[in-house]
Amino acid sequence: MSKPTLAVIGSGIAGLSAAWLLRNQYQVTLFERHARPGMGAYAVSAGTNQRTGKAVTIDIPLRVITSGYYNELFNLYKTLGVEIERTDHSGAFFTHTGGDIFHYKTYTIGERRFAFLNSPKRLSKHNISQGMAAIKFFAEIKKVDLSNVGNLTFGEFLQQWPHSKANFIDNVLMPMLSTICTCDYDSVKQYPASIIIGYLACGVAKDGVWKATHGVADIVQRITQGYQVEANCDIQNIKIDDTENSPIQVIFNRHQQTEKQSFDHIVIATQPQHAAPLIEAAAPEIVQHFKHIKYAKSSMVVHRDDSIYPRPWQDLSPVCYSINPSLQRPMATVCLNKSMPTVKDCLPIFQTWHPTTTIAADKTLADVTFERPVINFDTLKHIESIKQSMLKANNRVWFCGSYLGEGIPLLEAGVQSALFVANQLGAYKPW
Repeated sequence: MSKPTLAVIGSGIAGLSAAWLLRNQYQVTLFERHARPGMGAYAVSAGTNQRTGKAVTIDIPLRVITSGYYNELFNLYKTLGVEIERTDHSGAFFTHTGGDIFHYKTYTIGERRFAFLNSPKRLSKHNISQGMAAIKFFAEIKKVDLSNVGNLTFGEFLQQWPHSKANFIDNVLMPMLSTICTCDYDSVKQYPASIIIGYLACGVAKDGVWKATHGVADIVQRITQGYQVEANCDIQNIKIDDTENSPIQVIFNRHQQTEKQSFDHIVIATQPQHAAPLIEAAAPEIVQHFKHIKYAKSSMVVHRDDSIYPRPWQDLSPVCYSINPSLQRPMATVCLNKSMPTVKDCLPIFQTWHPTTTIAADKTLADVTFERPVINFDTLKHIESIKQSMLKANNRVWFCGSYLGEGIPLLEAGVQSALFVANQLGAYKPW
């Protein structure tokens, strides 16, 4: 007996996970607009590792994870056989004019990890004060009872929490969260407090962050086994007939030719603003919910221009934050040579989010803009309505993506949403 057919539109981590989880119960076809699956669509050469002689590729953006927050993604990587390695994302915080704010470095001995002040002025009163504030903040945030903050935004929580220290919040915590959530400070403060607290209390300050040793290309190679991948397909329309057993039609352009394929089920794993035009005629009520999900844009540049640093990058921690109090976001630059073991012996290469100074064009390797949903209480209402729509009897149209998972819309949320869809379709996680 032939398996029912299922289309997956979009190949970020959510679409790839859904296709892989459903590959045994369904005849799965994954559609991708780019020449290769979307999770690996953006990458740039870092040159040659001068010690090993091997070519090194940089993922755009970096996909770094922490064990306390990315439980399902860690399990997925383990099941796929993806190797992971520690990265160093300790930070140096400066004013936009180069003044010291806070500078710490992370040390790892065996399985133990600890942070210590790291600056030419590391024993200054100001740096010690920020370090003590950080230790106190992360110790106390773990004690917060989330049932008591259910109706508070993160900004409201900070205003009434007795352990909020304005200097630390404004100059260290908010720049970090703005970079992680890729949105401005006001948007971070509008997040439900429970979501941000859940992330901060998960152990990221203690456990640190990891990445796939061999990058996204290795993940994609492993997670695209067992089903059909159709690349260079620009989806134009999805026709859905509510009549029982009527096929769902996917209409797309490929190499300037219009094609059409029919399926029993469809999983739409694109961001809502891209999904909405595809289903506007067939599911207008869902589209209305999509339109209430707001997005923040972020620009990211991979380059070799070290002039953006306030002092020689060799003296700084891997992540350097430049903070201008008149702006709603910091500029955050990662020195990949110091952060990632595989890039250590390459020529200096940097990845800058939200550049606020000019980066030399002749030293720029890539300049990419990303969008990520901004989560607030109103957004959560519409997300819940989208989830409920998939629980209707005989539903055949499914949605997944980081915006539908729990918590901050990161890689973990994308996998969570794929697991939800797979579970509804009779496929269960193999870990």
